[in-house]
Amino acid sequence: MRRKGERRRKLKSEINTLRSIARRILSTVWYSDYALAEHIAEELGVRPDYVLTIIDAINDLRLSFPGKSSSWYERALIRAFAGVKKVSDNHWIVKGFPELGDEYSHYNVVLSRDGKYVCDCMYRMWGYVRKAKICTHVAAVMLHRRIQRRLFEF
Repeated sequence: MRRKGERRRKLKSEINTLRSIARRILSTVWYSDYALAEHIAEELGVRPDYVLTIIDAINDLRLSFPGKSSSWYERALIRAFAGVKKVSDNHWIVKGFPELGDEYSHYNVVLSRDGKYVCDCMYRMWGYVRKAKICTHVAAVMLHRRIQRRLFEF
């Protein structure tokens, strides 16, 4: 029982760290501040161009979904950082986090043949709302794909 509590505290600490980093990255959206990207990259232990790639991916997502709240982008970015696993060409598993309102340990996101993303959260309680407004599990996969595509271009 003690280990379970320790794991929860550690996970909560990791989510808080990711939330802080996501907020700092989101504050740079709409412009590419290389100095800030360098600082964030140093904290993350990655290259500054990787942070700039994330900023570009967020900018693309913001252009696709202009009416979304900053917390929607923040949760999508946290999910993209913490756990998007590609299963096949059109199937990803997104790790669930109770701190972000998830009730399940993972969510399946599939890109349908007609080019629409479908998450299994859309078929659970309150799923019709998530389907209409696009859940952050789908947004995380979209970010993940954009980031991977840009990294591949380098």
